[in-house]
Amino acid sequence: MVKYGGGSQGGIEASATTPNVLVYSDPAEGEKHGYNYDGWLPDYSAFLYTGEGQVGDQELVRGNERILRHRQEERTLRLFKASSGKRPGGKLHRYVGEFELDASDPYSRQEAPDRTGTMRSVLVFRLLPVGVTSRDAKDVSPVPVTPPGAELVAAERTDSETYDVKAVDKRSAERRESQLVKDYRAWLVARGHEVKRWRIRPPGELRTLYTDLYDVTANELFEAKGTVTRNAVRLAIGQLLDYCRHVPNDDTQLTVLLPSRPSDDLIDLIVHCRMACVFRDSTGFLRVPVRAS
Repeated sequence: MVKYGGGSQGGIEASATTPNVLVYSDPAEGEKHGYNYDGWLPDYSAFLYTGEGQVGDQELVRGNERILRHRQEERTLRLFKASSGKRPGGKLHRYVGEFELDASDPYSRQEAPDRTGTMRSVLVFRLLPVGVTSRDAKDVSPVPVTPPGAELVAAERTDSETYDVKAVDKRSAERRESQLVKDYRAWLVARGHEVKRWRIRPPGELRTLYTDLYDVTANELFEAKGTVTRNAVRLAIGQLLDYCRHVPNDDTQLTVLLPSRPSDDLIDLIVHCRMACVFRDSTGFLRVPVRAS
């Protein structure tokens, strides 16, 4: 770092003494907050690097702008990766090599929690190696690289989207939602239906989305929520509209799955969006069908 005119505090640093921008990758810091995009793609064609900014949406300012403008400023990107924990004088970093920003695909916006746990948009830069670089298998990005598109997978839930609520409420809602999905899947299977899920990779995004349930027999897509609050119902409607853009089947029925009957106004909201509502009651599950045109 001293050779290239940089310090030891990490982040993104434009050297004051040499024509370099020093980029410090520390995946452990991201993992503390529940995300980690940094690392080589499996074929070592590019290194993904998350920009700076710990709270709120990241913007193309300060260090992030330095990466974006390194060519115009005639600066070289030099990447270092943390190789130790905290210690007096700062963490040790290993030099990975010289890089340049991918001119045709410089960055993408991805979702990640900030240091307060609130979801926000982060910048993930795509850095291309220049000359000899260190290409170690342990530096490969943990992000699963799958082609954009949608495919049917087993219905067992191993991944799900979450939404912002207090930590205790979130755990409780997730447990209720998981049990609701499990019970309704069993309800459908007992009636001879084939049930799966859609795994969706939107174009240009690194995260993979998983729907809650897809009834193959009835061509019906379900989004479940563990509570019947207005925010939860609104979110379910938005998620179904998001998912259905990527599902290849025509005329898929969109349905909100809830643990109990919501208010009459929320039922009206669901059917107004031309969606059905299924909710649990003492006899099993009841359905409010789509409103006729």
